[in-house]
Amino acid sequence: MGPNLSVDEGPGSNPERLALTSEIERLRAQIASLEAERDEYAQQNAELFVLQQVFSTINSTLEIGDILSMLLRGICQTLQFDRVILFDVLASGEIVRRLESDPAGNVVGALDPHDYRPGSALFAVASGASQVAFGSSEDADKPLEDTRSPYCLAPLVARDVVRGMLYIEGPPSGEITENQMRVLLDFAAQAAVAVENARLHDETRRLLEATRRMALTDSLTGIPNRRALSEMLDREIHTSERYDTPFAFMILDLDDFKKINDSGGHALGDRALRRFATLLKRVARKGDIVARFAGDEFVVVMAKTDRGQAELGVERIQATLRRSGLQTSIGVAMFPYDGLNGQALFFAADQALYEAKQNGKNCFRFHRRLSQVSLPPLPTGTGSL
Repeated sequence: MGPNLSVDEGPGSNPERLALTSEIERLRAQIASLEAERDEYAQQNAELFVLQQVFSTINSTLEIGDILSMLLRGICQTLQFDRVILFDVLASGEIVRRLESDPAGNVVGALDPHDYRPGSALFAVASGASQVAFGSSEDADKPLEDTRSPYCLAPLVARDVVRGMLYIEGPPSGEITENQMRVLLDFAAQAAVAVENARLHDETRRLLEATRRMALTDSLTGIPNRRALSEMLDREIHTSERYDTPFAFMILDLDDFKKINDSGGHALGDRALRRFATLLKRVARKGDIVARFAGDEFVVVMAKTDRGQAELGVERIQATLRRSGLQTSIGVAMFPYDGLNGQALFFAADQALYEAKQNGKNCFRFHRRLSQVSLPPLPTGTGSL
């Protein structure tokens, strides 16, 4: 408080003394008003400081989970309400209770995503029919069955669409003030922008990943294509060189594929190729590479495999295919003995495949190093096909 002003009001007061007393009372009231205004500004400055910290953190990340958790912690710290809840509004219009504060002020996931009252004020705000909702525990349209005190509900709006809602309950003063409402709306506006940016980022990332998967996947069989094979083979060569382990590189050719096409058309040929790819994936070990190289030629790379293990693997592949009515010729090259890069391995395996075809098909051959073959350098990478 200000200075303790007083007047000795002894006997015989006069008009001047009464005027002085009145002035002192006026000054006291003015001082009290200024102190209250000062305290209010101090509180607003503290709230703005927290808001600035929260918004700075929100805008520094595109992870939606981090943004929402920071948002609720900021509201708890700034407004000191008993409970804060974040609701998602899905594209279908469904409302999902996502995050909330516990009694200690920590942000936790909602135990029941549908723990709210049907037909309550939530639905009016979620649909855009109401821009904001106030109420108390006595209201018929209160959002929660266990609403215990005055509450407020504010939407998170981005691109004119309600993406979520903030629910606060239990103000420290017993009633929700205009300043608290203003702070809540500031949080909601900034959070809506940040959440929308994060959502767009996630959507763009998913589209890019889907595009990349499509670019690396054979459209007919659904297995990796030649481009993907080249990238995976580069990694396999690098790993094998680092740990000094061999691997088997196989080229598989579906026998009599032309006859299948001629007898049943391309539709039957496509079904045969899809079935061939499915069987190869089924018989391959975890960590092996199965890819379609071109036409009816497929490649299997058996990681960490020596010559004996490769023979057992080839026999297992051919037995599986025969039981399904398919036959294949296979040429096998071993890394690093038959080649140190993708081009050399393909050349060696292709020679072995030619021998298997010449031997009557439906069999396999390993590359025989009859002479040292000199290959030109690859234009990009050591393993590119």
